Amino acid sequence: MFPCALVNGVKRPSVWTLVLGWNHAEDTIECLRSLQASEGVDLKLFFTDNGSAPDQVERVCREVPAATVIRHPQNVGVPRGFNAGIAYALQHGADYLFMANNDTTVAPDTIRILVEAAERDPRAGIIMPRIFYYDHRDLVWSAGSRFRRFPPAIVMRKGRGGFEREEDIEFSSLCTVLLRGRMFKDAGLMDPNFVFYYEDYDLCLRIRDAGYAIKLVPAARSWHKVARITRAGSTSPTFWRNYGRSVAIFQRLQRRRRWLAGPAFLAFQYFRALVEGKRQAWAPFREGLREGRALELKPVPRWDQPPMDPVEVAQAP
Repeated sequence: MFPCALVNGVKRPSVWTLVLGWNHAEDTIECLRSLQASEGVDLKLFFTDNGSAPDQVERVCREVPAATVIRHPQNVGVPRGFNAGIAYALQHGADYLFMANNDTTVAPDTIRILVEAAERDPRAGIIMPRIFYYDHRDLVWSAGSRFRRFPPAIVMRKGRGGFEREEDIEFSSLCTVLLRGRMFKDAGLMDPNFVFYYEDYDLCLRIRDAGYAIKLVPAARSWHKVARITRAGSTSPTFWRNYGRSVAIFQRLQRRRRWLAGPAFLAFQYFRALVEGKRQAWAPFREGLREGRALELKPVPRWDQPPMDPVEVAQAP
């Protein structure tokens, strides 16, 4: 695996894969092996560990020795976890970054298809595949997201079949996605104020403000073990507290787009929790709102500045 290669005298783009994981070594290994099987691209394979137990990291290193490990000593959340890998890749010449949660897998031709689409359209900053449910291989979990005016929310485009046209979309999940390296240099890295949830919407808005597009490329496919770690949609107090915290931070950062997560949105969320029998989730959600409103916000880091979090880099053999 090399950072770039010449094909018929033409330099291939440098593509770095960044898998973020916390424990769940068996998922990480399956994800990395699916990336290793990619065809038609030259990849640098990286695993960004987010404070996993040492035996979990050792197992990944043993089972996938080709992967370089960037290790955080503790779990710093999704954006800060990814930022260390993104900055490292950009500083070492990455043209594209394929970011993936460790509970995902990809088809062998996925990254090649995404890179080819990106090369055809220099406006595209985020290029996403159709993401299917891992346990229901033909059921689309995400083909991007859109803003719904009433009830106000950002909603996932999903379902069985459809979404077969290459098109610009409003928002993309970041659980498996190709990102143009130059985009981060223009718009900044991921926002470190989020732990998880809404960091993807925030990045989508910032890169669109910087003049880039978000593109769905349906011929590319990935599969997602939905909510394996975050427990999204459950009554987990940790999930709902972080959800509320992220909503409050998003409101503060996107003041001119308050309709995305404003009072009408909050009223809808409360009504939805009641209807779905999740009334007990409302207390941790409100606690998270208060925390997010009081938080001293950090600036979005640049790719070339000293890292916010110290990491260990273990080079692959």
